[in-house]
Amino acid sequence: MLPARWFSTILAVTLAAFAASGLARAQVASNNTYTIPGVDVDITGTDAVKARDQGILEAERKAVKMLVDRMVAPEDRAKVPPIDDSRLQGLVRGVEFARERTAGTHYQATLNVVFAAQPVKAWLGEAGIGLVETVARPALVVPLWKDKDGVEPLDDRNAWRDAWQALDTSGSAVPVTVARGDQLDQNALSVEEAYVGDVSALSRLNERYHAPTIIVAIVEGDKQSGSLTVSGIRYDTQTGVRSDIPKTPVNDAQGLADAAKAMHAKVAEQWRSIATVRRDSEATMDVTVPIRALSDWVQIRQRLASVPAVKKVSVRTLEADHADLHLDYFGTSDQLQQVLSQVGLQLDKDGDQWQLQAR
Repeated sequence: MLPARWFSTILAVTLAAFAASGLARAQVASNNTYTIPGVDVDITGTDAVKARDQGILEAERKAVKMLVDRMVAPEDRAKVPPIDDSRLQGLVRGVEFARERTAGTHYQATLNVVFAAQPVKAWLGEAGIGLVETVARPALVVPLWKDKDGVEPLDDRNAWRDAWQALDTSGSAVPVTVARGDQLDQNALSVEEAYVGDVSALSRLNERYHAPTIIVAIVEGDKQSGSLTVSGIRYDTQTGVRSDIPKTPVNDAQGLADAAKAMHAKVAEQWRSIATVRRDSEATMDVTVPIRALSDWVQIRQRLASVPAVKKVSVRTLEADHADLHLDYFGTSDQLQQVLSQVGLQLDKDGDQWQLQAR
């Protein structure tokens, strides 16, 4: 057992890392909230120059709708003020050309549209809309197919892998990359380890991809005929939280594209419940964190750092067996409890004292 003085010193060093991770998270939030990537346009104009100009304008129109879907809660979208092209230009900070092709008067392109934060907030704020800012959470998808003979190899080419590779998630809250399934992936984990969601094996695989979230997406059933079942495992590599994706029946292989879309939408919805920040209200809270081992605090600070609704964490006192923290956060205490539960943290009130611990 470490002396209390030594233990407190170690915790203090860890807290410095916590502060740094919080700063990094804030920087990520400001960088990707107002960027809409992968906007496709296909325009024919009277000449090449006009077609290009019309294509860029069309991309900006599409992007602002996508930005509203990202930042405004569904129940508030009817309140969004109308916007003309002149004002739209004032919201756009810049356009990046990911792909561009002109053939005569025909213009095709994929653009990334970057909006300026303050003009966007001013526009949406006119209607008194509480903004929701989301931070993208990229995910690595490991598609698996299990039939009567067992789980197919990681590099098996099938309709389930094709469905995930064809899914466009570039503008979503959870853009995905499909694991290559090549020899390097196979060296990192076996299909059996992937199927059961072995955390150590998934972590080895992630040394290659560096994704904050891993989704093991599983189809069970015969490839040639009959009904199928899709299910999965979601693993947060930053917080260590692992959760199951419930089984869903699919009529046949023709329905796998919709099944992949639905599974992704559910994962994105879960992430939005964590990542949404309603900046129309702020509050503070004093909490006590019981500490039995250094790993307790490391786990809690990692999970706190993954929640954008937690604006700031200040350490009031630090002892060998507990830490007293002051939280600045967006939303209400009930909302904070719900968000923290999604990352495996339990926030309870005992009398006048709030207590925070890992579940």
